Amino acid sequence: MKNKFVLLLFVFMAVLFAGACGKEPQAHDVPKQSETADEQEKEETKSDGKREGGNGRTAEEGEEKEEKEGKQPVSDVKLGDDFDEAYDGFAYLQCETLILKPDEYGEQTQEKKLKIFLPSGEYTSVNQNIGYADSRGMDLKVALSPYLLGDDDAGTLKEALQYYIEAEYDVFFNIAVYDLELSEIATTESGVKGVAKYCYYDKWTDSFMPVYCTYYLTQIAGEMVLVEVEINLVDVRDGMEEMLAELEAFYGFDIAWDAKEAQKKLENFMAAGVPDTIRETTGYLLFELPKGWAEDYSYGYETETFAPGGSVADAGCAVSISHEYMGADKIDITEILSSQGAIDAYTAGFAASASYEMEDMKIEPYGSTCMGEAMKFTFRAKNEEGEIEAVMFLITDENYFSVVFVTANTDKFEETMAVAENILANGRIYP
Repeated sequence: MKNKFVLLLFVFMAVLFAGACGKEPQAHDVPKQSETADEQEKEETKSDGKREGGNGRTAEEGEEKEEKEGKQPVSDVKLGDDFDEAYDGFAYLQCETLILKPDEYGEQTQEKKLKIFLPSGEYTSVNQNIGYADSRGMDLKVALSPYLLGDDDAGTLKEALQYYIEAEYDVFFNIAVYDLELSEIATTESGVKGVAKYCYYDKWTDSFMPVYCTYYLTQIAGEMVLVEVEINLVDVRDGMEEMLAELEAFYGFDIAWDAKEAQKKLENFMAAGVPDTIRETTGYLLFELPKGWAEDYSYGYETETFAPGGSVADAGCAVSISHEYMGADKIDITEILSSQGAIDAYTAGFAASASYEMEDMKIEPYGSTCMGEAMKFTFRAKNEEGEIEAVMFLITDENYFSVVFVTANTDKFEETMAVAENILANGRIYP
């Protein structure tokens, strides 16, 4: 096992460091690849419900409907009722139909339909069993038979909504949410409701905005229906209050929103001190980076690579993080590299695999980190173009092998090391 692991280290580290000292020693760590759609999806924000298309109505038709005067929210047309699709009692809403089709596993044997109302406009659409709308600063999502609990789980509506909201705001996957307030799950006349209030960090504008989200879960004809209403103060437009009143009348629950309260929440958050770092996650690791740092997506899938401005080449420094399952046997890097002979063998093998000159190689125990026990491997790499400083933190914990890899031009090395050591000391591994 020990020989196998050392061999894996040689191969893994050679791949990780490839390009770090290429023609231009700019702290590159893996060969660049073309950016894919999957990589771009990592930068999606919570506003993923904003979609073009819809039912074919034009924006002009929506505006004409909104100009109707004297319309008041009515209560005789409710979610779950069998009403005429041509119903025209709302000034801001239009009728749509959600369709739940039979599934390939036979659990859903008959097609089911549910008529709903969504805000009129060009950003309203339906994708089979889910309806979306983005209007006047409000994002609305209505799902017929949403996935809330695992197949083996069973629970009440209240338990199901609690599970869903907790997952929605798991900090490992929703890193832009600050100052989060979650309400208790309340029972309404026909379902259950929960509310989330928070300040959302927009890294593109380096600013925060207050957001209110209301979640409503009910059951209609044996199927769950989930309604999500998200409102942010920045995008609120005229007519939203009237539109919300119509939505409340149809769906049968109160939508949380108070513009003055939202503004006060933001002011209190800002007054308490705005963070000078940003949260980042690799999915399994949650940590902080200095503002202005971002992931460089052009460096493939083996590692997650971060640099000022999101560009390793421009910044001349980087911190890369990798995490790999190595098998069922427990792994201890401090044991594997416990003798000088093992260290000499590792450094010799690593140097032989590199396409650049390496100097001042040193491996020593580093101690405990958030990812496990670590060994610290330092060296300088250079070619005819110049040189860079490099440090690999080789980390093991039970069956996992992780690497936090620092590469930097000499003038950027100390500040880059500080970023990496903060990650090692204060990062959190996903439970």
